[in-house]
Amino acid sequence: MDDFQQDEKRNRRYPVQEHMRWQRLEWRIQKVGYALLLAIVVSGACGLFSKGFLSDRKQVSPHGNLEVKYERFARQQSDMAMTIRLHALRDGLYSITLSGDGVDNFQLQSIQPQPLRAESSEASLTLWYKTQNMNRGATVWLGGQPQSPGKYAFVVSDSSGAQVGFTQWVYP
Repeated sequence: MDDFQQDEKRNRRYPVQEHMRWQRLEWRIQKVGYALLLAIVVSGACGLFSKGFLSDRKQVSPHGNLEVKYERFARQQSDMAMTIRLHALRDGLYSITLSGDGVDNFQLQSIQPQPLRAESSEASLTLWYKTQNMNRGATVWLGGQPQSPGKYAFVVSDSSGAQVGFTQWVYP
């Protein structure tokens, strides 16, 4: 072996003193760091921290007549959407109630279609609608912004008694 070629696994004194045991530890830490960084970037792109397929959820009531699509993960002060579908309506006048500790944290920006009447009480919001065609059901879109980070519970119910509950995580 040539004097200038040294084994990569041995300590060196020339040209700089190296302790290969520590160097190998540093290389391992770098590999773990790269893998962790890649996992964070990929999971963020897939929706772990906000919008994306990991965040998009759908809950359906046991009888299937109430369906809620929402974002499981949201960011504080960012836009968030919720879609509420009623599949079968018995009356021409129906209501949707949104309740739970998440209601007070959710600043409502838009409601489509506009309700005939809206009532609010402590930690709940009830929207009243009238429909012309009861066979098709109805869809209501809510847009808003979460105001503070944390874990929040929501319960959506309709006038027929169907109920769906879910939890949302809001990141800072």
